[in-house]
Amino acid sequence: MNEENAKIAKIKKGCHAGKVVSNVIFIVAIVGFIASVASGIWILAMGKDFDVMISQAEAAGYIESTNNPTSFSVLEISSSKIAQNITSDVPAIREALNDHPQSILYGTWIIVMSFCIIIAAVLIKLIGSVFAMAEKEDTPFTDKIRKRVTIILGIMSALLIFTTGAIYGVLGFLITWVVNLVLDYGKTLQIQSDETL
Repeated sequence: MNEENAKIAKIKKGCHAGKVVSNVIFIVAIVGFIASVASGIWILAMGKDFDVMISQAEAAGYIESTNNPTSFSVLEISSSKIAQNITSDVPAIREALNDHPQSILYGTWIIVMSFCIIIAAVLIKLIGSVFAMAEKEDTPFTDKIRKRVTIILGIMSALLIFTTGAIYGVLGFLITWVVNLVLDYGKTLQIQSDETL
């Protein structure tokens, strides 16, 4: 029994460390989200000045671009193709797209990426909640912890499908299934151990 208590104490200590680290990462992610939204809005507000700045940096050799200075790729989507196909019936938007397309493209891209940061922050907070839950419980093999871990790993596996590809997502779901089975087995062993006392 002393060995079991020592191992549970180690688990609680590790969960405490995981909770602290995930809280720090969560705070950094929130700061990153705020900074990226503010940067995106700032670039949009700069308008033509941003486009001029990019052109000057390109002419000075500080940055390089392929055929289009607004070309970058996110999730296999080429922004240069999007920029060429954006149209609007609103005269002010149409004028802005013609006058300073780089400002609009980069500002919008940064704001969209900030939402990826906030999604990561929410996942990190959920992971931290699992650590906090495991630290408080007498044993890490409870239904509450098992469900939360399964949900978090399932969400992360789904995100893998959309970001890195189906192979990694399927592997993530396989890992989720195995971890769920291990936690279920641990719960069964914990129940048997408690009954023998």
